[in-house]
Amino acid sequence: MPLRIRLINKLPGLSLLTSILLALVLLNGCAEWLPEAHRIDLQQGNTIKLEQVERLKIGMDKRDVLDIMGNPMLSDPFHNQRWDYIYRFIPGKGFERKSRLTLYFDHNKLKSIDDSEYVEP
Repeated sequence: MPLRIRLINKLPGLSLLTSILLALVLLNGCAEWLPEAHRIDLQQGNTIKLEQVERLKIGMDKRDVLDIMGNPMLSDPFHNQRWDYIYRFIPGKGFERKSRLTLYFDHNKLKSIDDSEYVEP
């Protein structure tokens, strides 16, 4: 008789565990129907407009460039003759957009502009 009572006590626990596992599997299959969580748009870096880039002229002083462009996103202390203006936009839905404008100086004068990766935001 004690053996029969032990088996009866174990079976309800087994069916409860089976029911929980079955419910988890079924709910996991329904996850595709649930709406996505809201994601905000994320902007990072310097927003550089085309008008600003067009105002830059080779031979300008660093101070004049700062007045037009603002502070660079990256200013490496080991390469202080190079300024990087980086912009990155990650929308909540859609594709990421990146833009990079690099300015090179020689003796505090604008030497060259690398706009090969520049895209107006």
